[in-house]
Amino acid sequence: MTIGREKVLLLSVMRNEGPYILEWLAHHFSLGIDDLLIFTNGCTDNTDKILDRLEALMPHRVKHQPNPKVMFPDRGKWHIMALRYAGHFGRCKAADWLYVTDADEFLNLRGDLETLDQFFDATGPADAVSFTSVAFNSNGHRTASTDLVTRRFTQTSSQFEAAAAQNTPVITAVKTLYRNTVQGPRRPHRPVTNAFSQTGQKWINGSGVEMLPEFTDGAGKAINALGSRDHAQVNHYAIKSAAEFLLKVDRGDAVHADRLGASEQYWTHGNRPGDIDTSGAKQSADAKAMLDDFLADTQLRELHEESFALRETRLAEILKTEAGENLARAIGFYD
Repeated sequence: MTIGREKVLLLSVMRNEGPYILEWLAHHFSLGIDDLLIFTNGCTDNTDKILDRLEALMPHRVKHQPNPKVMFPDRGKWHIMALRYAGHFGRCKAADWLYVTDADEFLNLRGDLETLDQFFDATGPADAVSFTSVAFNSNGHRTASTDLVTRRFTQTSSQFEAAAAQNTPVITAVKTLYRNTVQGPRRPHRPVTNAFSQTGQKWINGSGVEMLPEFTDGAGKAINALGSRDHAQVNHYAIKSAAEFLLKVDRGDAVHADRLGASEQYWTHGNRPGDIDTSGAKQSADAKAMLDDFLADTQLRELHEESFALRETRLAEILKTEAGENLARAIGFYD
């Protein structure tokens, strides 16, 4: 599947996302993503092994590489260095479209839309789309689960309905799908395009509304979530359950190791009560079929299942430390 006959490449950076990879990849491939180029570093939960096996099974669709920053630990940023490196790969140069996203983010096509082709049928043609990111809270979950991420977490951490009633903007980050012909440095949220409005190309949001030059001709990475999500949004499962959050803090952030330093505050912000949103909770038939195909491979299934066990072992070690126990109590893990 493609956008028309045009190839879409997904670029990502991961560290210790073992239990989530197969669901995430099946989901995005079912939308019309053709190709995955992914960079990892320092994985201890089979993330790298799972990706290596996926590459062995489908080398035409998956390419796994060490993040180049492992060779230059004192230089640059994890995501930006990986994106710069990605531009040197033939599969990146050959792609018609690029989409940069993370393992805790699921592109959610809303309503009856199931593919990117259907999305563009609804919005009309465009050269770039910035999808509003919607964060989801823990849904009260304390422990990890083998159930689908998209089914477990269905409450946002923002009250969009109340904000809309009060006509109060809710500013959230975006993730952007864009043609490879769009010029400018590639960044995690969007390409930086100082003169996009003068190119004759079209940039829209998830409602199909054209973005103004004040956004397209700058480096801003956030927009108003109200009115920008009619056809699509990005579901961001940033904290998941308390147990999974403890593992995330222990791992450090794949983009910047110090981002989660104020971990209790990060949890409190991410776990605010919001609206119920089940628009991304139903797995499509195509995504389910692909996930079943993945798990039918004995080696891949064993690596996937072992990733849960490895994380549980690490969680037990975290909870034996004073810092780990303190954070666990602060976020309600023992409640």
